[in-house]
Amino acid sequence: MPRLTAPARRALVRERRQQILAAAATVFAEKGFDRATISDVARAAGVSDGSIYNYFRDKQDLLVHLPRQFMQTPIEAVQAAIAKPGTPLAAENVLQFAAQNIVNLIIQNREIARVLFTTIPLMDDKLRAEYMRQVPLYAFETLEGFIKAQQAAGVFRADLDPAIAARIFPGMLLAFLLIQEILQPPDMHRFEYDQIIYTVVQVFLRGVTVPEKAAPDIAPKPHTKAKSTPRQARKQEITVE
Repeated sequence: MPRLTAPARRALVRERRQQILAAAATVFAEKGFDRATISDVARAAGVSDGSIYNYFRDKQDLLVHLPRQFMQTPIEAVQAAIAKPGTPLAAENVLQFAAQNIVNLIIQNREIARVLFTTIPLMDDKLRAEYMRQVPLYAFETLEGFIKAQQAAGVFRADLDPAIAARIFPGMLLAFLLIQEILQPPDMHRFEYDQIIYTVVQVFLRGVTVPEKAAPDIAPKPHTKAKSTPRQARKQEITVE
């Protein structure tokens, strides 16, 4: 049997890791993280229990690396939209596109999102740091680069910290996603995501205050004293006397 070349070996390792992660996603979503076992994941992936330890340290390591499996494609789509040659997309369109990808990602993987939301905070500092490198920081860097480019082009305010702004935007969306898709029961009122995305993008870009030049004239008009008729004037004079 011919030996694999280094690129072919890396491709095989990447394919096997993706196969195991896909199986872990199914198992964790169906059984929950606590009840799922490495044997369950191995069975779903069609590999031996020992094979999994060639790629991941343990069940927690599987969970930490799992979100990257789902985030890679949406983030690459956003990166492609930002770097699209020719006429660049307007900042508002890019943000709407990114927001829609975030919403789709959570809705399509809400069970895994629920597992992550309840499990990651309970892990030790080392594992949570690894999770941050694998998922949030990876996504933030893409958005931060876009914001910096918009600042350099004079579209976004230069006085804002792009790293902070890059965390604010998805955070606004995640507040709704965590409530509607993970926390609240299905019979409670839900907001439409088209309206949520539109509002989040508008608030992020323009804030909530009315632009000064478009603000309605609501200032109280200065009080003007009514003119007196001759009879009123005479009456006033008499009263004064």
